[in-house]
Amino acid sequence: MNFTRRNFNKRAVGLVLAGAISPGVFKQFQEQLAGNPLKGNATVSDGLSESVSRKMTDFLASLTPETELLVPTFLGNDQRRFYGRGTPKGLKLLDRFNLGSGITAFRGYRTWSGAGWTGQPTLTRDRGKIYLTIGAFDHSLRKIDIATNEVIWRYKFDDILKGSATVYIDPTASEENQIVILQGSRMGVKNFLLSPAPAPSFRAISFRTGKELWKLNIRKTDSYSRDNDSSPIDLGEGVLFNAGENGIGYFINRSARTAKNKEGIVQPDILSEVKLYETADIGKHAGNLVAESSPARLRDRIFIAAGSGHIYGISIEKRQIVWDFYTGSDMDGSVAVSKDEKLFCAIEKQYIPGNGGVMKLDPSKKESESVEWFLPTGNARLADWQGGVIGSVALNDEYRTGETPALFATCAIDGNLYIGSQTAVTGQKVRGPLLTKQYDTPLIVFKKLIGGSISTPVFTDGNKLIAATYNGVYLFNLYWEPAQRGEKNALENSRGEFYRLTVEQAEHFQPGISFESTPVVWDGIVRICARDGWMYTLG
Repeated sequence: MNFTRRNFNKRAVGLVLAGAISPGVFKQFQEQLAGNPLKGNATVSDGLSESVSRKMTDFLASLTPETELLVPTFLGNDQRRFYGRGTPKGLKLLDRFNLGSGITAFRGYRTWSGAGWTGQPTLTRDRGKIYLTIGAFDHSLRKIDIATNEVIWRYKFDDILKGSATVYIDPTASEENQIVILQGSRMGVKNFLLSPAPAPSFRAISFRTGKELWKLNIRKTDSYSRDNDSSPIDLGEGVLFNAGENGIGYFINRSARTAKNKEGIVQPDILSEVKLYETADIGKHAGNLVAESSPARLRDRIFIAAGSGHIYGISIEKRQIVWDFYTGSDMDGSVAVSKDEKLFCAIEKQYIPGNGGVMKLDPSKKESESVEWFLPTGNARLADWQGGVIGSVALNDEYRTGETPALFATCAIDGNLYIGSQTAVTGQKVRGPLLTKQYDTPLIVFKKLIGGSISTPVFTDGNKLIAATYNGVYLFNLYWEPAQRGEKNALENSRGEFYRLTVEQAEHFQPGISFESTPVVWDGIVRICARDGWMYTLG
């Protein structure tokens, strides 16, 4: 979506209230309005409208011209439910970019190509151009002009890059370093778990120059990993939050100017830490205490799914765990937060007697009363996985009008794409992952065998859905037709009206090619990385 300065000023209040500003810009603007917030259902007066417009103008002017964080982190925003803009017309090959290959230590030394899980590019508009950033298996983080596929700069890490970046604005920095990229990697080909040397697998890079600002040592803990796959979030008020695979959550000073030399490298100012596992988990998971998922934010809390088997709620103010839902399983998928403030959580089949799948939680309730429903997915062997969901749950909240019912979608290890209602349940009961309780289960309105997947599907504008698998990429059309209460698969919208969903497979790109990453969409163009060495541009 393009905004001129003149039109932006004219419609500032409407845009803010409608949520039409991209997530990164809106959050920064909220911080500057913190001293004079819009409260409750108060009427916006002409004076306040002018005040908001003026503040927005001043705010935009404070950034170097035309800087906008379009898709600044994995799954787009702090709630992990924004996947880009535009309606994809198809999956025809428009262009491709060679991401190369790199060596990593995985049961010996191996060469991996392209980019994998989570592997979603970020998109930033700066000084009149849109740039993509992507980390790949060739150990490189690149900034690419999406109009030409020209590499602006390339920064080398010590190992392969798996997770997606996060881009944020550091208002304390110089103009050339004001936009910052946070990116994780594996711990380093030449490093080893018990090495006393730093494993700087989380780094801050200047978006404009490609130069390193600082590196964080992911220190050895009870976890068997020192990698960093998670995509951090900018909490505002000068604070970042990142989760390392050592099972530690870090509250970090957002200002790169506060970084200091420590252990022989320039490291960020760590404000506080929180441990994302319990002592009892060490033996249960044999050291698999890895926090791979990305944190999500709901009001004054961070929610994160940990490999230790916990979905933690962390108070941003207190910087400590205040809510703890135990699943017992490893969890890699990031928590998605719906507009009605519920948590959609992906659960792997590991360390648990029951099935993995998708669980919906209400974090306003006590943990023991928080489960609204559970969708068990089938058990199946795929590589080392036994079943459940490795990717995250997609929500259509950013892409639906008032008449469109709320949907979720997920790709499972059992090879199925599931599309279901966020709110409607079947009336049947299913046993949970630990087999100790029975829960409601959601109404699934579409289920199709498309091949095993660890990618997160994405909804788009124009009622479409894209799903990537180990057997290529699929595009689906979603059609709604009026229905009556009580009819099969009739879903209720926020207005009390009922609609029925019909799903049509529109295209299938590159059958036989492995895709683990999550796609991003902008102006209707799809970009997605594959394990064959390429990043594909489709439309």
